[in-house]
Amino acid sequence: MKVKWLWATALGVSLALAGPCGQRPYTLETEEGLLGGEEMSYDGEILVFEGRACLEREGLYLEAPAIRYLEAEGSFQAEGLKGVAEGWQVEAEALSGKALEGVRLNRGRLRAQVARLRLETPLQGEGVLLESPAYRVRAAEATFTREEARLKGFLATPCPCGEDVRLRMEEATFLVATGELRGEAALGLWGLEIPLGEATANANRRPDLRSPLVLASSDTGGWTVGLQDFPLPQPGEEIGRWERRFTLLATGLGTPQEALRLGLREGGRGAEVRFGYAPGVRAYWDDLLFAASPNPPDRDTPRLEARYAPTFRLEGLTLRPFLRYAETGRSQGLTLGLEGGYRHTFQEGPLALTLRPEALLALYPFAGYDPYLAVGGGVELAYREGDLALRAAYAGRLEPLTPTPPFTYENRDEFQRLRLEGALGPWSLGYTLENPLGNRLDRLEGGYRDEALGNFRLAYVRGSLEEVRLAYAMPLPDRACCQALWLAPEVGLNGEGLTRLGLTFRLYDGCFAYELRWQNVLRGQYDEATGQSLTFGLSLR
Repeated sequence: MKVKWLWATALGVSLALAGPCGQRPYTLETEEGLLGGEEMSYDGEILVFEGRACLEREGLYLEAPAIRYLEAEGSFQAEGLKGVAEGWQVEAEALSGKALEGVRLNRGRLRAQVARLRLETPLQGEGVLLESPAYRVRAAEATFTREEARLKGFLATPCPCGEDVRLRMEEATFLVATGELRGEAALGLWGLEIPLGEATANANRRPDLRSPLVLASSDTGGWTVGLQDFPLPQPGEEIGRWERRFTLLATGLGTPQEALRLGLREGGRGAEVRFGYAPGVRAYWDDLLFAASPNPPDRDTPRLEARYAPTFRLEGLTLRPFLRYAETGRSQGLTLGLEGGYRHTFQEGPLALTLRPEALLALYPFAGYDPYLAVGGGVELAYREGDLALRAAYAGRLEPLTPTPPFTYENRDEFQRLRLEGALGPWSLGYTLENPLGNRLDRLEGGYRDEALGNFRLAYVRGSLEEVRLAYAMPLPDRACCQALWLAPEVGLNGEGLTRLGLTFRLYDGCFAYELRWQNVLRGQYDEATGQSLTFGLSLR
């Protein structure tokens, strides 16, 4: 009698339902949804659906070669399942009882592995590993709906290997459509945990985490040491996009130009105080700026400056009017000016033509100085098809009224630059001509790039002296490689010997790239500074 009742129920439900599973010849309504298949057999208390066997309810659809239903327990057994759950594409190794095991979820650019996914409403997951474009995420438990996932015991890291940088939340809400993560967070750096309070992150966007530590020497022989743009997080801000930043920087150490900079900014507002060489204060509020210095370093640096310079943009047009009062060692007075530029690209198949006209006009009411005008811009013609890429570009600027304005703020020096370049597959060749009527500089450079060997460059440069420059850069390591070294040496020489030396060295670990850059210019082009410089850097991989 029980078998006849099941067959009657299956037939009645199959006529009543119109979903994918409801179209199977045999169906059965269970507590977890509609069960169906093209064939059905009954063995004691086990009902077996075969032939595109399926389990369906609102927000869930699973298919398997066969699904076994244990009537007394109301549980299931199946292997090799595929389907959709709350908008996620699902693959599972097995269905045991009322839970999927060995589950792989896929939705857009998100990939997840779940050790066990219980078929409750909403779906309950255990042992979750989520991979997104920016983070690797693990959570002890997760609740999945179509709009969001609630994660418990949450830890996320942007590192390809290890967790030297990590974001920890006891409980996090993940919005699937936007990739946004929200919760009470702590930021981990190596062995430290920094409480952030309420914070957000975006699984689709890498956090902009830069080292605020500055340690560098310049070609003048002075050292710069301190913190620049050290973040001061506020509740609710996105990780790595903190607006409040602190600066404490010592510059010119070991030279007569030693100074200490102390500053605080938040978005477009901030202030800075400078002690020692060229002391002064600066304060800015979006488009407004005020600055004063009792002892400027030169006659062109203002003793006093007040400026209002808003920016307006409309499609390719940018306008920047400015009203400015300044006092320097050689000029003082009011400036009324307007700077603008326009950019437009015409595209036709593989051809592209880009125009960039620009101009600046400055007037000096009540000061008696002549108006200043700078006009120029650029034009670029590019062709790209397959492995062939060609480009010709010209940029230049003229000062038709007077070459020297009373203030350096609006000064736009004249220049001319012509660039011709072409590339075919891994080979490239380019020629650059700068300032043909002044300090003329010619540069002819060829290059070869290979994914396995690296990037090779050979250049001939002629300006105030002739030199040949050779440079090489190793291939960048794959992010899956947890430990790697990277080198980029450069050398310049001519008939008199070496003209310059340079080396960039990087050490990659599972999370960071540690960089040391050294350069020694022995003979420079025109007014190029000579001497050694050394810079240390730290960045997130």
